[in-house]
Amino acid sequence: MNGKPLDGEVHFVHRVMQTVLHFLDVVNSGKTDPFMVGSYSKLVNANSNRLYNYPGSLTTPGCDEIVDWWVVQTPISVSSNDFKRLQTQLKELNVTDNGKNARPILPLDGRKIIKVDDGITVVPS
Repeated sequence: MNGKPLDGEVHFVHRVMQTVLHFLDVVNSGKTDPFMVGSYSKLVNANSNRLYNYPGSLTTPGCDEIVDWWVVQTPISVSSNDFKRLQTQLKELNVTDNGKNARPILPLDGRKIIKVDDGITVVPS
């Protein structure tokens, strides 16, 4: 955020956003680990009227520049215990770098970040 990394990030990739929202609703309605319910609840209730939008790339190789990123302006917080638990679970996956699988922040390369405040789009000059 503002050129600085945060402790964690979650993103969903799907060609139809409605599918992601439906997934979050289904996960929250079933028998889910309380740790996950709280996290998903924060995602569903994130302020979708205050966003940043920019064209970007996939986060895995070949990092194709085909993604339309939408980022909430106010990061969602989780407790340090929940964050440590998530890192512990990620360490068990072969696809992560010991639970810390973030890539470095990359330059904008001329791309514009659009800010959306209360549904009003602010395009930088």
